Amino acid sequence: MALKFADNAAAAAANAIVDGLDAGAGAGSVEIYDGTRPANPSVAVSTQTKLVDFVLPEPSFGDAVGVTGGARATAEAIDPVNAAASGTATWFRAFDGDGNAWFDGDVSDTAGSGDMKVTSTAIVSGVEVSIVSFTFTQPKGW
Repeated sequence: MALKFADNAAAAAANAIVDGLDAGAGAGSVEIYDGTRPANPSVAVSTQTKLVDFVLPEPSFGDAVGVTGGARATAEAIDPVNAAASGTATWFRAFDGDGNAWFDGDVSDTAGSGDMKVTSTAIVSGVEVSIVSFTFTQPKGW
């Protein structure tokens, strides 16, 4: 049987994870890739191409709030950057200030349901990319 969390526990778990991105010697970051997402953040990136690398603000996320089925934290505004490579954005990996991976998620355009939404998933090298929204959701388990 799966664990089930109370509202306050789901919010605390979400906050603990996103607050981890602010740890380390520098600012946290989030990298957008093409291709198939690895099984989890402990699996190294292999054939996927890193399309964009964003520096996160500190703090990187606001406090989690309750949503149906869990708690959600939303990232603070992230400055746009120029893409390093061309490709179709499909997933991202978030890192703390020491380069430790914390979590992966899906990328979509604004019409999609990705954890991160960008203006377009068609990324072109040298062209500015903006994150429209970036959220982390901790389910309660039911």
